[in-house]
Amino acid sequence: MVTEAEIIDLINKAEEGPLLDYKEDLPLQTDGDKAEFVKDVIALANSGEKAHLVIGVEDGTGRIVGFRTTHQVEQINEILKDKCDPPISVEYAEKSILGYKIGVVEIEGENPPYIVSVRDKFGGPRSGNPQKQFFIQRGTVFIRNYNINEGVKRADLDKIYNKIKYIALQADVELNHKVTSEPVDKLTEANIEFILANHGDAVATDIYVWMQFKNVKEITKCTEDWTDISYVNDGTPTVQLIVKGPVIRPIGMHAGGIVVRVDSDISAIEARVIIGATNMRIKDGSYAISLKKED
Repeated sequence: MVTEAEIIDLINKAEEGPLLDYKEDLPLQTDGDKAEFVKDVIALANSGEKAHLVIGVEDGTGRIVGFRTTHQVEQINEILKDKCDPPISVEYAEKSILGYKIGVVEIEGENPPYIVSVRDKFGGPRSGNPQKQFFIQRGTVFIRNYNINEGVKRADLDKIYNKIKYIALQADVELNHKVTSEPVDKLTEANIEFILANHGDAVATDIYVWMQFKNVKEITKCTEDWTDISYVNDGTPTVQLIVKGPVIRPIGMHAGGIVVRVDSDISAIEARVIIGATNMRIKDGSYAISLKKED
């Protein structure tokens, strides 16, 4: 689930889009309230990516206003149950940000298109205004068109299916590791061996790995195609790996290793990693691994 720092980042964007929706409050008392919530979740899920509904932020301005009601993730998922096809399960958290209560619904749109799956229609009056009603109907597909949730058009469905085809042919490269160590000159020397594995459906070639270490004094050796590039990173221990490939699922490929020295236990070693390859989205730079000794 999102951290407090990530929530602040979502608020600081101050601009809604296909992956971000602001609401001042999230009333869920009536069927009309619940129907609109289902619509909002389906619209964000049909982005095909991780999306967020942030509650307690003024729509249109991004100004923090906070909200009073309290929800539980079980309550929210119970509302979504049997109303979305494929089923959607979300994460939910409430945090205090600058003295205001903020709620965040995190939605993983992994299998679009998502459609309304109620028996016929569902909804009714909205809380706070019984004259205002909202309904959703079976078979409806909602999308988020920039910052508006609306029913789908044929062109929108084409975009969803084209995106599905693109995602389906993605490589998914993962960097696995094993560490051995020995004492050297009052320090600890760690030998880290790497394996590249492809969990995706496409062949990965031209693989690039960038790795910046934390709690490492120096890099003493690079093998295979690893290169020490600390000199271009203000001396911070940093390496890169370039592999032409191919790496094919489910076969893993040995990617050589590096040797580093630390003045503490090797379990303190961490590394920020960025991985890219053909047919693959670059993995976020916040992706990190803890290099702990394996038996």
